[in-house]
Amino acid sequence: ISMRLNPVLVEATRGDMVESLHRGAIAVVQANGQTILTVGDTHRLVYPRSAIKPLQAIYAVESGAAEAFNLTDVELALACASHNGEPKHVSRVRAWLTRLGLAEEALECGAHAPRREADWAALVEEKLSPGPAHNNCSGKHCGFLSSARHLGLATEGYILKEHPIQQAVLGLIGEMADFSLDDTPSGIDGCGIPVAGIPLESLATAFARFATGTRLDAKRQAAAQRIYQAMAREPFMVAGSERWCTRAMQAGNGAFIVKT
Repeated sequence: ISMRLNPVLVEATRGDMVESLHRGAIAVVQANGQTILTVGDTHRLVYPRSAIKPLQAIYAVESGAAEAFNLTDVELALACASHNGEPKHVSRVRAWLTRLGLAEEALECGAHAPRREADWAALVEEKLSPGPAHNNCSGKHCGFLSSARHLGLATEGYILKEHPIQQAVLGLIGEMADFSLDDTPSGIDGCGIPVAGIPLESLATAFARFATGTRLDAKRQAAAQRIYQAMAREPFMVAGSERWCTRAMQAGNGAFIVKT
């Protein structure tokens, strides 16, 4: 495993002094796999974490679940989201679960407080506790549950690596990246699902194909396009108020998507 030290890309200043230095790596890759630009160690394995949600969401469409449950751009954008847990996010997640015939407790992501202090204070004032729907990953988990329900698979334990849904999602990402995730180092993400190490250049390849449809079969190409369009059309659902990624996509008006 490559462990070359990445260069300093950002200097954070306070007053007249540089307070902290931040290293990083960059990979710009075309959909045919040709590398255009690299900075730092782009062969080192990384856990993409929430940045990979748009790729994971493809399976909700490809499996047929999106059509079976009439998922709109709102739900598909939520499947890609690291949302604030604002009322608009929470209500749509709960309505989605109702459509699936599931209680909120079916979400195995766990509960955490809304991101914004005002939303957290509103819950406290109403003497309510945050539930799993407030979790910033709840939309992604609804996507997994939708596929499980549509395919007649168990919903309990859907977050386990050996569950067919997680196996299918990991396989899909590996195919798009031209990098097998079968034997790569793995762990558990912050919301409980399995994560697999992947080189930055391979991840960039997967996103280039996601954006262009290049080297994807017709079914996956259409699914990727639906996810892209959902994020571009419903940027609030991807993050929320006072979030840079939402503001960037609103300004871009469909020209690009952004995911933290």
